Amino acid sequence: MTTENDGPNFFTGLLLGGIIGAVLGLLFAPQPGEKTREQLRGKVDGLASLGKSAWEEGKEAATQKGEELKAKFDQARHKA
Repeated sequence: MTTENDGPNFFTGLLLGGIIGAVLGLLFAPQPGEKTREQLRGKVDGLASLGKSAWEEGKEAATQKGEELKAKFDQARHKA
């Protein structure tokens, strides 16, 4: 019997395990709840700004690639 590691299943399990570990770490952290909530707010805000900047970079890169492909397509159409 062979066992294959499916890429998406492995990464789904890895992500789920990381989330569960983070939640358990927060639940058993030896600090007051208010301080934990404050830290969480800071991390969520940081992740949100990181996500927004990644979105903007991706959008800009996609626009640039789209313009390059359109120029190549127009150039190929004019040659024909």
